[in-house]
Amino acid sequence: MKVQIYCMGYQDRSDRVRWLLEELEVPYQDHFLSRKKGELNTPEYRALNPMGRVPTVRDGDITLHESVGICLHLADRYQGKQKLAPDLNSQERALYYQWMVFSVASLESVVARMFTFDGKSEAEISEIKKFVQAQCEIFKKVLNPILEKQDYILPSGFSAADIMLAAVIPGAWDYLVQDNPPMEKYMKRMMARPCATKVKVFDVPDMTNA
Repeated sequence: MKVQIYCMGYQDRSDRVRWLLEELEVPYQDHFLSRKKGELNTPEYRALNPMGRVPTVRDGDITLHESVGICLHLADRYQGKQKLAPDLNSQERALYYQWMVFSVASLESVVARMFTFDGKSEAEISEIKKFVQAQCEIFKKVLNPILEKQDYILPSGFSAADIMLAAVIPGAWDYLVQDNPPMEKYMKRMMARPCATKVKVFDVPDMTNA
């Protein structure tokens, strides 16, 4: 049975879910919804996600929203040729939780500020950019030492935590990646992954259904 993904486009936080499923070789089906057409507000969709947001995933009898929760579930449930979550009792499991949550709770909450410019004055936009830049300098102090000594965020190698992290980073590219060799090398490695390319994780966002 295919995993069902409800989304509005390829880069609306469903990107990380789709990328993970491709790496795991798990079949899935996309359901592209249009906010403009009211498709996020139908009784049928609200029954799946009462908030009327995306992504939402149906995996058999399980319905989930919140991309990090979805990816934590899928990475544990589907482990075949590619294992993308550390064992529950391994020392890396705690670090895995940390980076999965960091990607959305710390990094993405800051990156999201870069998409709130509509209706803002030049002075307000300038303040937002200063805030994002300052926060990214803090993130560099955490991420750079790790990426200087290893290829991936976990010592054991590529995992769902890299998918979550790499999918968020481009939103603050100028502040977090530009002229920052450890992050540049990391993102070049992530962007070269065939599964990421296949599902358009790093393509320019398509806002057709926004």
